[in-house]
Amino acid sequence: MRMLPALLTILLLLPCPLLADGLSFEPEELKTKLGVGYAVRLLDMNGDDKLDICIVDQERIVWLENPSWTEHEILGPGQTNADNVAFAPADINGDGQLDFAVAAGWGGGKTQRGTIQWITSADAKGDHWNVYPIRNEHSTHRIRFANVIGDEKPELIIGPLFGPGTTGPHFAESGVRLIALEIPKNPTTDEWPLHMIDNSLHVMHNFLPIDFTGNGKTDIISASYEGVFLHELQEDGTWQKSQLGSGDQESSPSRGASEVKVGRLANGDRYIATIEPWHGNQIVVYTKPEDQPLRSLWTRHVLDDQLKWGHAVWCANLDDDADEELVIGVRDDQTNSTRRGLRIFDPQDAKGSQFKRTVIDPGAVAIEDLAVGDLNGDGKADVVAVGRQTHNVKIYWNKTQ
Repeated sequence: MRMLPALLTILLLLPCPLLADGLSFEPEELKTKLGVGYAVRLLDMNGDDKLDICIVDQERIVWLENPSWTEHEILGPGQTNADNVAFAPADINGDGQLDFAVAAGWGGGKTQRGTIQWITSADAKGDHWNVYPIRNEHSTHRIRFANVIGDEKPELIIGPLFGPGTTGPHFAESGVRLIALEIPKNPTTDEWPLHMIDNSLHVMHNFLPIDFTGNGKTDIISASYEGVFLHELQEDGTWQKSQLGSGDQESSPSRGASEVKVGRLANGDRYIATIEPWHGNQIVVYTKPEDQPLRSLWTRHVLDDQLKWGHAVWCANLDDDADEELVIGVRDDQTNSTRRGLRIFDPQDAKGSQFKRTVIDPGAVAIEDLAVGDLNGDGKADVVAVGRQTHNVKIYWNKTQ
């Protein structure tokens, strides 16, 4: 186990599950029951200017209407190949309404399958939306819409977990095909043009589209066995990658980095947050050394290693100060006293050298995914967590003063 860097100070675990030194949350469990609850997004689904909760489950996609949390099922069993593992919102057909791309046929990544389709309410009969195929892509695990090639429409970014034909535990036979698909003129019938972003990395658990360099163009940050990388589109249409984070290269057989998000510190600098290694036991942030360029290895800080199967990462300002907190979802219990659930890390100085850990509602949700947004319009960001083994949906209302 790596020793914590001398720069980093981790304060003691706070004993109160819902209230600690200004961070205060009130839990509410909703009636909806899930199979796995692979992913959750906060979206305005009915045009009432309120964020609803949209969830992709093994065989369904449902949205919970704010504020009654009435469940609406828009994709049902049999419409796609189980498991539905990821979804991405966008107006795909240009009718001004929200559609979704859906990654299905997951099967835990143990098969060579992986179907990508899109669903729309246009011309749908009944509550279930219409489904249109896009393509098959081996072990597709994460998808997001982002305008990465600079045209008029966003592209669908596809991040498979494994390369084609690979076998565990190292999955080294081929790299992951990180690709972008253009939305064609007629998405129901036309082929979606493909752009290769990278195919050299292995076991890519997640990626993040973001203007990381500040030049107005959308880059991609990826987390893989090799660590954390910045992918930038070049003028000639090729993509260049630069390594920013080393990942955990001491663990075996799983290594590297898993989830990835980017947060802000009080001085305006960014930090990169990951779970390490893949499906790992460490919460890690990277900060850029002051004397180093952006495209260089950033300093690695281990914030916490008392967890099992960290699986969700978010960065958001929860207490209206100058920085963004790091929100972590832990999927499994490490011990009877070190439980799964929600953990929040609050930067304690402008440079990110200290974080304070707060454990919220331990054991209540085996968090597969989480999302952060203002659900009740009070100006405070709330947290929504969806569970795997617990099969539940829970809102953590932000009551921080």
